[in-house]
Amino acid sequence: MTEPRPAAGPPSRSGVRRSGDRYQDLITWSAAMRVIQQDSPFDQLEMEVNDAGNVDDVILRARHGRHRYSQVKWTTRPAEQVDNEYLTATPAKGKSLLQKFYASWTLLRRRDDKPPIMELVTNRTLDRADPLLSLVDGRSDLLNPAARNTSVTSAAGGRIDQWAHHLGCTRDDVLAMLDSLLFKTGLSVSGEEDRAQTLMLANGLLGDADALDKGMGIVARWILGGSRTVSGDDVTKEVERMGLRAGPPRAVLLVQAINRDPEPDDATIALDWVDLYDGNSPPTRRQPRDPADWSTMSNDIDRAVSTLDTQGHTDILVRGAMRQATFFTIGARLAQVTGTTITYIQHGTPWPSNAQRIPVPAPTAQITTIDTGDELAVAIGMTVDPTTAIARFLGAADLPVRSLLTLMPAEGAHDQSVAGPGQAVAYAQALRNAVRDRLETAPAERVHLFLAGPGGLALLLGHRWNRMAPTQVYEDLGPGRGYTAAFTVAA
Repeated sequence: MTEPRPAAGPPSRSGVRRSGDRYQDLITWSAAMRVIQQDSPFDQLEMEVNDAGNVDDVILRARHGRHRYSQVKWTTRPAEQVDNEYLTATPAKGKSLLQKFYASWTLLRRRDDKPPIMELVTNRTLDRADPLLSLVDGRSDLLNPAARNTSVTSAAGGRIDQWAHHLGCTRDDVLAMLDSLLFKTGLSVSGEEDRAQTLMLANGLLGDADALDKGMGIVARWILGGSRTVSGDDVTKEVERMGLRAGPPRAVLLVQAINRDPEPDDATIALDWVDLYDGNSPPTRRQPRDPADWSTMSNDIDRAVSTLDTQGHTDILVRGAMRQATFFTIGARLAQVTGTTITYIQHGTPWPSNAQRIPVPAPTAQITTIDTGDELAVAIGMTVDPTTAIARFLGAADLPVRSLLTLMPAEGAHDQSVAGPGQAVAYAQALRNAVRDRLETAPAERVHLFLAGPGGLALLLGHRWNRMAPTQVYEDLGPGRGYTAAFTVAA
């Protein structure tokens, strides 16, 4: 099921560009980026070859480890789930999707030196109500070992027996296949665009929307030209021919705070805190179940930064699902004064810390008297004015604060207050300087920082947060729920 795509973009295999083609090309281009990525285990990309069974859409050949075989399934109705019916439905002619995976697994395990890694890659979501599919591990995308540990008499165990009957094999055969089958579900076009741009930036390429479209054009030409096997040298030649080279490679720091990334192996260093958080979905994950885990996460950041420094990385691409306090703290630990440059992709646009600044009007400053101590509270209100909520929290928490400084855009807080990387750099400078000015006129031993704005701005503000008092950063717990102390940033 596909739908026409707007005329903009490269031609398709058939001459009519479709959404499903773009989706597959995004995944193919990301695979090409993995082939040329520094220290990548892969050295060759194959597309729609004839000797890989039904998992031939995108193949990554490993130098020494297991090869990865991807079957890409796009639908215009992603609400239709990967459920038992979807996997076992048999068309009038042909095999079910599950039968295709089993036949491919049987072929590849005989042919390859090592067991294959097979992937179902789709924008469909996974049926979490299914007794067996609900056991897919969010960290590995595998059903095993959970499936192996099910009781034969359980609903999940019964589903395994149903699959064995459908495939005409034994229960042990099904479980062995599930050791190799990854369910990469719910992967949207926008998410795959973000991944492709991240990998382009990691490889030292341009990573904006225009550069991505050029990458899509490269993939389309490979397919239309009959290329089925592409080496790292082939990818590099196309990159140079299209003028996509921008500089040296970057390291990727992946911070999985409130949601896991589907491709953590893309990163130089990947942190995973999802299981530490209270809540069962990204919107509800706002604080760890144990407050002591703020320290655990802080120590993880320090170790990651130390490792990047030891490896000689000074240009870091930050990626991952996180909240304001985490963005700010990552930026502060990767401080500008250390000679580090950082970049974050904000809604499809790279925001590097060294972007040419675009002047912005000076932020407005509002002072609210608290008078419960001598410290300074600062509210950065780029998208909303949080003054009332923060003042209420400060009073209830009895924090030793003299005054609350609220900084907002001159035109008022709104969700389009920062237009791009140049403005983000200018705002980071202006906001920092406004806090410095306040500390000059009303010195304080500690700053209590509250943030409401784009994650990329919080990252860039933390990156420039030097010559300040020690700062306690707070996380918003949601409307009417107040705030919680999260990370501490040294002076």
